[in-house]
Amino acid sequence: MIRCKLNSCLLPLLLGIAGSPLWAKDAANQRILTLQDAVNRAVTSNPTVEQAQAEMDAATERKRSAWTNIGPRVSASYNEAHFEDEVNVPLPDKNGDVNLIKFRDDVTKTGSLMISQPVTGLYAAVQYGRFSNMQQDLSFEALRQTKRDVAFQAAEAFLNAYQAQEQLEITAASLNAAKRQYEDALAIQRVGRLSQGDVLKFQLALSQAETRAAQARTTKEVAFAMLRQMVQAKDDENLALDQNLPKLEEEATDIEKGIEQALAQRPEAKRAEIATELADYNKDLAYAQFIPSVNVFKKWDRNFGEVAGLGAEKETAYYGISVTWDIWSNGSSIFAVREAMANKQKAEATRVSATDGVKLDVIQAWQNFQATKQSLKFAQTGVAQAEEAYRIDQTRFKNGQISATDLIFSESAKSTAQGTRVSAETQYLLWHFRLQRSIGKDLPQAQASQAPASTAS
Repeated sequence: MIRCKLNSCLLPLLLGIAGSPLWAKDAANQRILTLQDAVNRAVTSNPTVEQAQAEMDAATERKRSAWTNIGPRVSASYNEAHFEDEVNVPLPDKNGDVNLIKFRDDVTKTGSLMISQPVTGLYAAVQYGRFSNMQQDLSFEALRQTKRDVAFQAAEAFLNAYQAQEQLEITAASLNAAKRQYEDALAIQRVGRLSQGDVLKFQLALSQAETRAAQARTTKEVAFAMLRQMVQAKDDENLALDQNLPKLEEEATDIEKGIEQALAQRPEAKRAEIATELADYNKDLAYAQFIPSVNVFKKWDRNFGEVAGLGAEKETAYYGISVTWDIWSNGSSIFAVREAMANKQKAEATRVSATDGVKLDVIQAWQNFQATKQSLKFAQTGVAQAEEAYRIDQTRFKNGQISATDLIFSESAKSTAQGTRVSAETQYLLWHFRLQRSIGKDLPQAQASQAPASTAS
């Protein structure tokens, strides 16, 4: 009787703690979180997405900067020098008198303005601009892939939390049943119809049910913590999951079309393709190092302040062509070309590997989705059978037709069947979303919610 009273006191407390997260404060202030809400919040607030967006913005600015190399460049300079004394040059005039002509003042000020336009460098500049365009495309696909991964991770976190919550309800119902069985066993023992050994079996079953409930509570806390982190929930925000799971649409049964769609839409495949094109541009840029640099320019020079000596003009303007060519660079240009060719081979191999990975991902997701669909059907049938068997065994036990062990096994089979159905439901949704991800969809897609089946009785 002492054990029975102890359980009567602890059970409501256990279930009360297990039924809500540690951070929950008031059920009336709960925020109902749907699967779609979890996905939207993760995509818009996850720091991984923000990082990818910043990299995309940086690539855009790099592209703009790269294309400015095509146009002319304007540069200006100013020089001011201070000397201890001015410099005067003695020069005789026509009368034979010597006059001092100022050749340099004690302060000289000069300025220049030059406009230059690359000629042969335009090829490298255009190639680099195209290279930057491809880098921007690569950053865009990286951002798209990051958003997609975060979206499907949020959906998976929601389903894991939902499964943990449903499993906790099942273990709580199992714990209630074990408690009732133990109390009934004590009552039957008092009238002499049940041995002490059978009572101990029910007591052991109650202890095991308490252990499972505690483990389920821990699993739920961890699952909810991961979900909160994924959706960037505030510390004082009390989340409660929507009890309605999405209703699914059947995916196309043609795997070949799914693979074709995946190769055309998956960001991994597009990034591999872009990386191959980038390797081509890198090779062109490496070869451009062998081209001499030819620039045309016009320059204006002006002296400020001092007297121009010996007939020098205060302002001059001139134009011309400048040519520079690195005839020998210790082989660095050759090595750069070899490196670019090796990187091209690497990019080709990476593209083939990415294509194979995408194909395998579609096949794996499709096969697992079909398997979970069948598992769900069997699990739903199993629950109905286990619940009916337990109802019958309860009556048979009270009539003395089966042993305590048989009844305990029957209740355990019912709880296991209910847990298997919850797991099958979430796995079915999970692999449905993974199939969508594998064929190139950016967000989990499903119809309106449907009310879930009862998980415990």
